[in-house]
Amino acid sequence: MKEKLKEITERCFEGDLTLPKVTIWLIGAVCLLGGIVYGLKTAPMTHGMMIGSNNGNNNNGNGYGCSCKAEDEKEENENQEDIK
Repeated sequence: MKEKLKEITERCFEGDLTLPKVTIWLIGAVCLLGGIVYGLKTAPMTHGMMIGSNNGNNNNGNGYGCSCKAEDEKEENENQEDIK
């Protein structure tokens, strides 16, 4: 089996090989883009993904500029303390 594989590889690489410049550029572009995709898929996400600026603006979209979530959380905490 080893001899047969060696014979096949010798036949494949025998003689001169010429490639047009376009093919060389395409191979280079594919390798570059493949490396970028591989790097993005294997890179660890240490801080997660953040979409937006997270500048502290807690506007909930009602036009008043303050969020009612904090008040709701306070009420829930007070209710849980009353139950205990």
